[in-house]
Amino acid sequence: MKKLFSTVVVVSFAVSSTLLSSFSFASDMIAVCNACSEQQMQNRAIQYAPNGGKVHVIDIHNNKVSAYQTEREEGLVMYWAIPVKESIRAGVTHVRNAKNTIEDLAQGSVNIEHLRPFLGAYSDINTAHTVAKYAPQKAAIKTALSDYFTGNIAGAITSASVSLGTAIVNQALTVNLAVNVHFPSDGTTYAFMFKGIIKNLNGDVSVMFEPIIDSGRDKGIRLHESHNYTGYRARGASDALQRILNYMLASGVAVTLNGNPLPTGTVTITDVVCSNEPGKGCNATE
Repeated sequence: MKKLFSTVVVVSFAVSSTLLSSFSFASDMIAVCNACSEQQMQNRAIQYAPNGGKVHVIDIHNNKVSAYQTEREEGLVMYWAIPVKESIRAGVTHVRNAKNTIEDLAQGSVNIEHLRPFLGAYSDINTAHTVAKYAPQKAAIKTALSDYFTGNIAGAITSASVSLGTAIVNQALTVNLAVNVHFPSDGTTYAFMFKGIIKNLNGDVSVMFEPIIDSGRDKGIRLHESHNYTGYRARGASDALQRILNYMLASGVAVTLNGNPLPTGTVTITDVVCSNEPGKGCNATE
């Protein structure tokens, strides 16, 4: 059944409505409306084709797709439901499958051992402490995550982009997923954000990730992002603080314990404070 949608501006046409329709209806438009109600999906169709056209509105969150035809007459927009193209329905299914696969693979954390075959020259990375400090290590893990996830979802993404186009797939695939890369040797983690997909000139698709700066953690303690610890403060588990102090010393930072030179061996540390004044170093307390 045709429905009317009034507009506040009345537009006079310089061409006949028949001619306009022949241009507008030449191809289907695809719009994304994730987590939308039926009315919101209808509004999105009108937004995309205010002068007439066929619009498929996809909602990956609710796993549905609807199609509408719109037509403008004398300042009013009429719209009604039309059958969904099977190719577009299939494309939506492929996007949904890719989204589910990403979420299932990640489950909040990816073990570095899963990524090691993709790390190349950086296959010896074993702690988030060094990832926090070295841009090349961040870049290596970013590439490894891309290869790891792409290998698992490339088929679904390629199929989806054939039906919908890569731009639409990127809009639809709103995973907004932060993946923690876990280092079992010391329990540290560093997070990377899923950023979407790209389609290369040869038609191949790749998944993109970016490091989340300041996301490195050792038992909940934030890892510093550089070799200069000025203004850094850490409090928490003693063994994590001991590791942080060891990396400070390796970076050439002067470290004291209760104002005295840091002794060798293991001590129980409760707090680390680094001066805001250059050259003052860092002081730990028991």
